[in-house]
Amino acid sequence: MDPANREKVCGRCGHVWISHTDTPVRCPNCGTYHWQGKPTTNTCVACGHTWYSRSVQAPLRCPRCKTRAWMDSSVRGKAESHRSSDTDREQDVVQRYLRGDGCVKISMDTGVPLSTVIRILKNEVCNGKTPNM
Repeated sequence: MDPANREKVCGRCGHVWISHTDTPVRCPNCGTYHWQGKPTTNTCVACGHTWYSRSVQAPLRCPRCKTRAWMDSSVRGKAESHRSSDTDREQDVVQRYLRGDGCVKISMDTGVPLSTVIRILKNEVCNGKTPNM
């Protein structure tokens, strides 16, 4: 095998390496299986998170906030209002909890990850104890 043909370049991270095979399975630097060609990036309209796809299919959920509406522009206004500041978000979570909403419902309605809802309520309402779900 010609040394010039053994040089590979990852389209995701830009890493250049000498491969022992014609078509390596994955990039040794970033570990992606889709190192050939240009990577597909996705951006969630709810939380603003940007990530690379593992496959050519569109992901079902955002890996950060877990919303299924990560590419739906109808949630943009709702998401921006929740992103305006952390204190507004915390106050909204606490108010909903005090009105009787459960942690899962708050998380689903607001797009705030469940772990964040629990952390906020633990610190603001429950004096460091885990809230009832």
